[in-house]
Amino acid sequence: MRVICAGDCGVDRYVGLGLDRPGGITLNVAANARETFAPGDEVLVLTALGTDAESRLVRAALARLRLDGEIAERPGRTSVQYIDLDPSGEKRFLRYEAGVLAGWRPGDRQLRLVAAADLLVMPVYRQIHGFFETMLSAPCGGLRAVDFLDLSDVDDPAGFVTRCAHRIDVAFFGLDASHFALIDDLERIARRHHRLFVVTLGSHGSLALGGPERLACPSVAAPRVVDTTGAGDSFAAAFLAEYWRSRDVPASLRSGAEHAARTIQHIGAFPWP
Repeated sequence: MRVICAGDCGVDRYVGLGLDRPGGITLNVAANARETFAPGDEVLVLTALGTDAESRLVRAALARLRLDGEIAERPGRTSVQYIDLDPSGEKRFLRYEAGVLAGWRPGDRQLRLVAAADLLVMPVYRQIHGFFETMLSAPCGGLRAVDFLDLSDVDDPAGFVTRCAHRIDVAFFGLDASHFALIDDLERIARRHHRLFVVTLGSHGSLALGGPERLACPSVAAPRVVDTTGAGDSFAAAFLAEYWRSRDVPASLRSGAEHAARTIQHIGAFPWP
């Protein structure tokens, strides 16, 4: 089993804590996939890093987590997400700098790696749309999973998801429980294209859309909430690990909820010294 996590590996900069730690959606998913998939499964990353001090922190994390893959080095900056935490542990994203990843496009060698993947996982957001479109159009022999985040940077969310739907198998969305109309739109798209869409709703649990009935799963209470950063990424990794093994959607939702509850009890999406 070969899992390819493609996209942003960078630095999460906690401004209130004065702390830099490795992060980014793709690194978060890969780190949690390393934990939730079977020990013999291969988890690889596909990303671009700069030549700055931040890239050394990311490379240290990749080595410590035993994550290999295709890591391109380009002159410039590594991606940085600026984060603030409120007293409840809820994250607030202040600013994102995509760095060299914004202009990088994978070449033939990277695309051959994607073609041999059993599972390709990648995010999409405004700053890396070009990278995403390249990856979306690349041949992939296995399942393709996309994290659409909250779709807040897309003018026509339903239209954008519809345009991508025929090329993906599983999609994740991090929404608010009040987004009734958008969730209904996503359910119609999932059913029309026979796809599995998973919506995470924070403390309100999660939904699986696309089948004859909407499936709901409650969140798992955590003894304490330290940091919600990366909860959706760890949910996606655990969901996909269970879904790959069993194709049992309710069990996959439960696994994702349990893993996310563990994640929010420490800083960042995975333990780091």
